[in-house]
Amino acid sequence: MNPALPPLMQESGVPFDVFITSLTEQLDRAQASMALKARVAKLPLTFAVKDVSLDVRAFVQLVDDDVFVRPAGPGDTEASTIKLTLTTVTRSMVEENAVDFKSEDPQFSLREAMHGQLSDEDQRRLERIGVRTVEQLTDLRKTAGADVVARLARMPVNRLQQALLAAAAPRVTQVEAPAPEAGSERGAAARVHLRAPGLRAGRIPFVRAAGQNVPVVESHDGRMVLAPHAGQLGLDAEIDFGDGEIARVPLAQGGIGRWASGSTA
Repeated sequence: MNPALPPLMQESGVPFDVFITSLTEQLDRAQASMALKARVAKLPLTFAVKDVSLDVRAFVQLVDDDVFVRPAGPGDTEASTIKLTLTTVTRSMVEENAVDFKSEDPQFSLREAMHGQLSDEDQRRLERIGVRTVEQLTDLRKTAGADVVARLARMPVNRLQQALLAAAAPRVTQVEAPAPEAGSERGAAARVHLRAPGLRAGRIPFVRAAGQNVPVVESHDGRMVLAPHAGQLGLDAEIDFGDGEIARVPLAQGGIGRWASGSTA
């Protein structure tokens, strides 16, 4: 252990991604400084750094599935050598290859989709193969078998199948209150918007609640809009997608569906 290092770095070092990010942030600052110099001094020609090569002597270890690097100090002869070559990329290249971090409603997160049964370890395993949202997990259900995905994520098949089923269940994304109609005591019916990954193209599901049919206003692109009667709001609705796929979901804001027992979804 090198006493010259800061206390937080003495034991494990820093995560490898933090190390890389720090390097690129400093290069960004250097680039900004050069741009400012060129604008202020109005230089016709200046210089920029295109590639950077580094040979870093450090100790590498795995801590909770994260790679940590701890810089070697004088006299540390057993350290590894990490060879890094940093090059330039354009913004379009970054955007094309970066992970899509669009906002995900917390009510429909992976953990919520599993009704609290998804452990931190299982979530990390799914993230390692690129699965961070309910939509991505649903896409896996359509494009790959559970056995293949389970091997890649190193998850038990039964837990993965539960996750795939839960992710494909319908969930309420918005409830629009009924709007009063001019000259009438009765207003228009409420609208309940659902995300329905199990919805198949060209098929309108059959929906019932409180023993009555629930009108389906829209049904396409994995989404549905229902117009339930006043007495059906807040109650569980049964959605029959066909081919034995039946789910039950509360007709309330944030309602999350569950597949009926024996469903083949």
